[in-house]
Amino acid sequence: MLRTDPTRRAATALLATLAAVGAHAASFDCKAARTSTEKAICGSPKLSALDEKLAQDYERALHALSPAGAAQLKASQRGWLRFATQVCAPGEPAGKGETAAECLSTEFDHRLDQLAQAGLRIGPYVFNRVDYFAAARTHEDDAGAHSGFVTQHVAFAQIDAPANPATAAWNAAQRKADPGPISAGDAADDVAEDDDTDYTLGCVGDRFVSLQVDGYEYDHGTPHGNYDHEVHNALLAPTMRKMTAGDLFAAGAPWKSRLPVLFWDVYTRDPQADKELASLREAIKASAANPDRWLLTPTGLQISFDAGEAGCYACNPGPLTVPWATLKPMLASPEFAACKAPPAKP
Repeated sequence: MLRTDPTRRAATALLATLAAVGAHAASFDCKAARTSTEKAICGSPKLSALDEKLAQDYERALHALSPAGAAQLKASQRGWLRFATQVCAPGEPAGKGETAAECLSTEFDHRLDQLAQAGLRIGPYVFNRVDYFAAARTHEDDAGAHSGFVTQHVAFAQIDAPANPATAAWNAAQRKADPGPISAGDAADDVAEDDDTDYTLGCVGDRFVSLQVDGYEYDHGTPHGNYDHEVHNALLAPTMRKMTAGDLFAAGAPWKSRLPVLFWDVYTRDPQADKELASLREAIKASAANPDRWLLTPTGLQISFDAGEAGCYACNPGPLTVPWATLKPMLASPEFAACKAPPAKP
């Protein structure tokens, strides 16, 4: 990548990506920009700065991964590149009044967040991130994430260079298939839907990983989208298996009776909390008593709620967390309260 000539400082992450994954873009110079996308990027100091940051983060992640992990990341980057240039091409429908440069800026920000989860060491493991992207034109529709398009994004975590059958089994359990191109039927105006499947890493110990799969879908033209959460807690030693309440809490610990009360107490500390809504109290009680809803985080045990789960779309509280210090007397092992997590965003 050329960075010394001031006229080349706007060489974008799109073109830097092409160079990094094997295409011929190292000679790109904004004086020679030809396509509308190149010109839009070269004319934006903000995009130039984002390019520098994205190129640095991409190189960091590549160097932190094994050859197989780097190959996965390169494939994801190619997919993102195709997606970003497709949905942000100048001249595409702009029902939201968004310019190509503004669209690209948003996509760069999203990709920076994604790259922050690639080549990331947490506890004893290095994690990689795999992303698939797809978009197809939908006619006379300016709704959704990108005006004029139906979009799909699928992401999942992988332990890089799995060293044993347990970590390989964990990878297999997380892996999702490439959804492939969006069909004409999916892009039709009467069924247009944007789909996004992502994940949140909770925390990681020597023998366990806590992760939450986050799903979101938006039917074009509806007031809002729908979202849901699915927690995957796994023990990796001596073999990979689903974590149970008996793994987290000591035998005889009164977690069934205590957790609903503790989570309700956390909720009611918010002065704006609706303490009279029965459906919300029942939702908190049900999630607190269900091990399949517990995400282990560095600060404590967390539960989240799906769209409308508490009785209405606007009623759902944000994630609720009971601190490990409160739970410590009931824990089966101190390792859960000492788990490692992804570094906080700067």
